[in-house]
Amino acid sequence: MQRLIQAVNPQHGRVLIYVWAIEQDELSKRKVTEDDKADDNVNGKDVMVPWVLSKALGGERQGDQEVFNRYYHMFAKGELAALVIDAAQIMGLVVEPPATEKGRQGVEIVQDDWERSNYYVELRRWSS
Repeated sequence: MQRLIQAVNPQHGRVLIYVWAIEQDELSKRKVTEDDKADDNVNGKDVMVPWVLSKALGGERQGDQEVFNRYYHMFAKGELAALVIDAAQIMGLVVEPPATEKGRQGVEIVQDDWERSNYYVELRRWSS
């Protein structure tokens, strides 16, 4: 998070971060079992997600597939915004809408929401 915040211009920089949510809607291809769900509804859960690699020749599927399990952290409600707040505070930035007084720098969380089985935050970096 700190690197993302550092990478944007403090005069007009914006960041949009999407992550998988523990809560999946009925249209999701991701299946989250009860064992995968967060124990405390504050922290997400680390899971292994299958990734299917199809061996293709000339753009056609040949039926041979390899499945690799990859690590992914699925986020609980509020966890992503909390990471942003922690990162900004470590960097000495305030987390609030832009200030009018000179010499202040901060990050505004413009949006913090859930959409189609994903959580997202939109940030705006500012300097007054």
